[in-house]
Amino acid sequence: MKRVLALDQASRTTGWAVFEDKNLVTFGKFTATEEDIGERLYEIRRHVERLILDYNIDEVVFEDIQLQNNVLNNVQTFKVLAEVFGIIDELLTEKKIPHIAVLASSWKSTLSIKGKTRPEQKRNAQAYVEKTYGVKATQDESDAICIGSHYTQKNAQADTIVDGGFSWSI
Repeated sequence: MKRVLALDQASRTTGWAVFEDKNLVTFGKFTATEEDIGERLYEIRRHVERLILDYNIDEVVFEDIQLQNNVLNNVQTFKVLAEVFGIIDELLTEKKIPHIAVLASSWKSTLSIKGKTRPEQKRNAQAYVEKTYGVKATQDESDAICIGSHYTQKNAQADTIVDGGFSWSI
């Protein structure tokens, strides 16, 4: 049985969930508190590394990033998220842990998470988690659980999705 870590990573609060096959084992969130972005990135890396060790993780799935239209400070936000993405990708590559990045639109489509606005989609993700797994989770935790749920459903349909790198295919 494979242990999968799902991440809804951000530059401050990151939601995470651990799955064994299709079963949700545990979930939570951590907050990087450092003001300096370099220190915060290091803190994020340490948290992810600790989760990998604590839960004996075999694979990781995390949310891909994309440039959003009509969002205030979008380029700066995208830059910071790209740095977070990079440190996680680098850590997993270093540890030789298979990993994959999925677009939010992919996991929302798989799980039928609808909504015209981002807050509505966040509430619907929380409702999906409560209905599917019987747990109340924060928005960050719910997104991580949904990312993991998407991955475990798609992974069950294929022999191998991850190959030690990341892909935008699922």
